[in-house]
Amino acid sequence: MKQKNVFKFIFYTITMVLSFVYIVYRTFYTLPLSLGALALCVSIIVLIVEIWEFVDFFVYYLNILIVSKKSPKIPSLSNIAEFPDIDVLIATLNEHESLLENTIEACKRMKYPDTSKIHIYVCDDGNRANIKKLSEKLNVGYISRLTNKNAKAGNYNHALSLVSSPYVATFDADMAPTENFLLTTLPFFFDNKNYISKKQNSGKNLNKIGFVQLPQSFINPDIFQYRFHLENKIPFEQDYFYHSIQIGKNATNSAVCCGTNTLFSRKALDDCGGFATNTISEDIATGMLIESKGYQCLALDNVEAYGIAANDLTGFVKQRTRWARGCIQILKKYKILGNSGLSFRQKLEYITCISYWFFGIRRMIYLLTPLLFSIFGIIIVDCNLTTFICFWLPAYLLKRFALDSVEGHKRSSTWNIIYETILTPVLFKEALKELFGFGGTKFEVTPKFAPKAKMSKTNIRLLFSHFTLLTLSIIGLIMCIWRMTNSNVTVYILSLVWLISNIFYLTISVIFDLRYKPVDYSNFIPNKIKKYKGI
Repeated sequence: MKQKNVFKFIFYTITMVLSFVYIVYRTFYTLPLSLGALALCVSIIVLIVEIWEFVDFFVYYLNILIVSKKSPKIPSLSNIAEFPDIDVLIATLNEHESLLENTIEACKRMKYPDTSKIHIYVCDDGNRANIKKLSEKLNVGYISRLTNKNAKAGNYNHALSLVSSPYVATFDADMAPTENFLLTTLPFFFDNKNYISKKQNSGKNLNKIGFVQLPQSFINPDIFQYRFHLENKIPFEQDYFYHSIQIGKNATNSAVCCGTNTLFSRKALDDCGGFATNTISEDIATGMLIESKGYQCLALDNVEAYGIAANDLTGFVKQRTRWARGCIQILKKYKILGNSGLSFRQKLEYITCISYWFFGIRRMIYLLTPLLFSIFGIIIVDCNLTTFICFWLPAYLLKRFALDSVEGHKRSSTWNIIYETILTPVLFKEALKELFGFGGTKFEVTPKFAPKAKMSKTNIRLLFSHFTLLTLSIIGLIMCIWRMTNSNVTVYILSLVWLISNIFYLTISVIFDLRYKPVDYSNFIPNKIKKYKGI
């Protein structure tokens, strides 16, 4: 192991140890056991969130900090004696005809030694005459059905009943592949190399590939680049997932299937009964089921498809709500911990992946907790402040430094909290509704239209939520300062710092809400930032 890697390993390990020591200290020495039931209940809730985040960080540590983040090298095409037929399925419901035409044309331009073996089908769940006519004009197959049962998963399963090629490529209606998509993904299915360690293999035969997943990238700025006027200056918000987290998951055969930009083995799909239903996140569930059947699945960081990012707030919120509720549905309906086909590490990875979408609940607790002390005097942490800082501050600073160092140009801890704070008012409510079974959930295509000059209702509601939380935090800060002039200063320092931090993130959220007017991004260049280099 290189000296630099040894230092990083030691540093990250120290970070983990100090984080664990802090959690132990919080659990046994800081609960307000003699200050009333309300204070104790709130304190326990905050402690549970901290333990929850520690477990997530531990899995992150195993997945990212101490495993290779190098994308698998594309095998040589010489391993393929005869190139197989491939069915290309393009899912559509109500997308505009011009958008779909661009994707079809891109699929037709994909390079392949025998292009007659590429069979492109438009899977139209909207059953539209104009899309059928478009398909005929472009000389591709057209598949429709009379109902929309099981949404996108049902659409694909219906198509699978009508096609028979041994490999299946899937694309969303707006996600146009580059000409090298098939030549990048197919060779892995003919390569006998095992891409996970023998220790993680656990005796399974993982030489058969279930799917190869490529990243999503976009021809326009995402909503954060767009609203903060930082296009070409910060990476896409999803880049960190696709180019770090996903690549790390290869080590445990827990790469997440994202439903588009994916090449599947048809046998793998058949072995798990087709695309998973009973969830609006059918892609993640499908990938998990394929991996549970003993197939090896891979994520690459090669960008070989470009789509359109949702930079209208209404569409963006609908998309993230669907992802969050879909993941919670998987947690409730697919009984991950009871799946005997998944290893312990795979279960841990999927539980953590789903756990992420509860960040709205966790972040809301962090936004409200300091208000309970500064406004109402409810003590959350009952201990000597100096002792608390000695345990908390080193762990906190080392954790932030560790995360930022490994994330490099792809994301920072600060930006991560900004993203989460902006979405918290929405996902806090939606996660609770899905968790406790309130409100129906149906699959909705993310609208990809340009932002309007007028503030949308979704934008107004989000602005109201952020402004309310910001106002309360400012009131809490004023009361905290007032209490410090009339009492022991040290008692309020923790709450003061906490409130200042919350005010910072909520202020940025309000600025985000107010940046709703259309902006010209014609000079935007996808992937201009050098952000995929290994750390």
